[in-house]
Amino acid sequence: MSLFSKFKNNLQKTSNFLSKNILSSFQNRKVDSKTLDELETILISADISLDVVEKLINSVSKVKSTGDNISSIVLDTLSKEIENILILREKRLLVESGEKKILIFVGVNGSGKTTTIGKIVNQLNKDKKILIGACDTFRAAAIDQLKNWADKNNSDFYTGEANQDPASVAYQAAEKFNKENYDYLIIDTAGRLSNNTNLINQLVKLKNVVNKINTNIAVETVLVLDGTNGSNMIKQVDIFGKELNVTSIIITKLDGTAKGGALISIANKYEIPISYIGLGEKAEDLINFSARNFARSILNLSE
Repeated sequence: MSLFSKFKNNLQKTSNFLSKNILSSFQNRKVDSKTLDELETILISADISLDVVEKLINSVSKVKSTGDNISSIVLDTLSKEIENILILREKRLLVESGEKKILIFVGVNGSGKTTTIGKIVNQLNKDKKILIGACDTFRAAAIDQLKNWADKNNSDFYTGEANQDPASVAYQAAEKFNKENYDYLIIDTAGRLSNNTNLINQLVKLKNVVNKINTNIAVETVLVLDGTNGSNMIKQVDIFGKELNVTSIIITKLDGTAKGGALISIANKYEIPISYIGLGEKAEDLINFSARNFARSILNLSE
C-alpha cells in the first residue's frame, strides 16, 4: 500500500463527512452566498476553526465555474488552500544523522503517549543505541507497557522506584544516556490534566533537569494529542506549548474520528511542527505527517 493510500484509507471518517456534504451542496449549482453559507457550516462541523474557515471560504468565493464540475473545482480549491496552511508545519522528528537526541513526551491522560513512544522506537534504525526512560512512576501499567516495547526492540530501559520524583528519574536516565553513549533518550511522563498547574510545574522541573545536564544535545518536547478530541486539542496546545516550549506535535487516533479538521486549526494557529499522525493501532500506522497527503485525503481526492 502506498503512503497516500494509507492516508486516504484511514482518514475516511473525516473525508466521508467533508466530501459527501460538499459534493451535495455544490452539485449542479454555482458558488454564491447560499452555497458558501452551506460550505461554512460543513467546515465548522468538521472542527475547523472560524479563522481557517474564513480563509477557505474566501478562496472558494473566487471560483467562477458553474455546471457539472463545480463540486470538483471547489474540492480542489479547498485542498490547495489547506495544503498551503499545513506545509508550514510539516517537519520530521527523526532525521537520520549522527546527532544524538533526547525526546520528552508530554500530554494528557489517554492521548496515547506510551503507545506512540513504542511505535517510534520500533521505527528507529536498529543500529541506534536507545534508552527509554519511564518517568511515569505513579502508574505501573505504563512502565510495564514501555518495558515490553523496549524488550521487543532490543532497547535499554530505565525507571525509578514507585512514586519517585519523576524529575529525579529523568536526571538519572539522562546521566546514564551521557555516560553510556546512547544515540537516543526517550522519556515518557505521566499523563497530565492540562489545567493542573502543579503537574505542569513538575514537567517544567523535569525538562529543566534534563536540559541542565545535556547542554550540547538537542532536547525535543513532543506533545501527543488525541485526535478524537477535535477542537478541544487547541486548549492543550495552548497550555503545554506555553509552559514547556513544545517543539513537535503528534496527533493520534485520527482514523477513529470525523474531527480531523482540528489538525488544520492547530497548524494555522501555532508555529509548532506536526511530525506524525496516528492512523491505526499497528506500529507502522504512526506515519510521518504529509501536508499534501492529508489535505487531499480528507477531501477524498486522488493523489
